[in-house]
Amino acid sequence: MREPSFVRLNCSIARALAMLGDSWSLLILRDALRGVRSFEGFMRSLGIARNTLTDRLRHLVEEGMLAQIDVGKRGTRFEYVPTQKAKEFQTPLMAIMQWGDRWVSGPGNEPVVAFDRESGAAIEQMAMRSGSGRKVSSDELTYKPGRGATKMTRDYLLAKNKKAGKV
Repeated sequence: MREPSFVRLNCSIARALAMLGDSWSLLILRDALRGVRSFEGFMRSLGIARNTLTDRLRHLVEEGMLAQIDVGKRGTRFEYVPTQKAKEFQTPLMAIMQWGDRWVSGPGNEPVVAFDRESGAAIEQMAMRSGSGRKVSSDELTYKPGRGATKMTRDYLLAKNKKAGKV
């Protein structure tokens, strides 16, 4: 896969997108997290070309999102198992799904609804919350440089926050 030009941006979103690859990779992860394990299973579920699936599975294994387990004789059949890194990606995938349910499919037209296996309750809408548990809207956010911020990022945020009166 070709490396996107934004991989060098000082931004965790850009770096995560570069690491994940593309839309096919997200759909492969979705299916792996739902229990699909075999190459043929991904092909059936996604209708993806063999060469594209081969490339994306290789990429996801290299990035540590999937573990490739040999279940055949001398490398003739593999299963792809989500790693902890992939399992922790379930939360952003769920947020994307819920956003799509609301803004693309429309309320009441959800293609799939996620439920807690133990309680049987539907998963509630994802929300940003402060450390106190209060829901926070996008209008209430402010950004400050983190430990990994470059000088350019620090200067940008300082100027932006100063202009908004948040310094």
